[in-house]
Amino acid sequence: MLTYLIDSDILINHLRRRVPLAAYLGELKSIARYGCSTIVVAEVYVGMRPAEEPATRQLIEGLVHFPVTTAVAEKAAEFKRRAGLSGRTIALDDCLIAATAFIEKATLITGNSKHYPMLADKITRPVYPF
Repeated sequence: MLTYLIDSDILINHLRRRVPLAAYLGELKSIARYGCSTIVVAEVYVGMRPAEEPATRQLIEGLVHFPVTTAVAEKAAEFKRRAGLSGRTIALDDCLIAATAFIEKATLITGNSKHYPMLADKITRPVYPF
């Protein structure tokens, strides 16, 4: 079964712009497992507006949550070190999300592919425009 990891930008755009995320994931539901990193949960809640709380909780609770395990943390550290050696600055939260996708053998659904150069072959952009 395919696994898709949803990045925070996709969830936030869905919550704020009413992008038809449910319809998109509905197409994937029969052929894939989908969810988000627990880091994404934190990112979404940090940016949540008070009026968005009920919809945010409903959306987040409806997803599988992939935790930051020791294996994920170690892979994230490797991604961060490699980026530093190549002169790139990549945020630790993005390294943790990328490591989660790597460990789970998941495809990352994001509108911010530049944040994830370490997953160049495992990223998909949403099928709908932002």
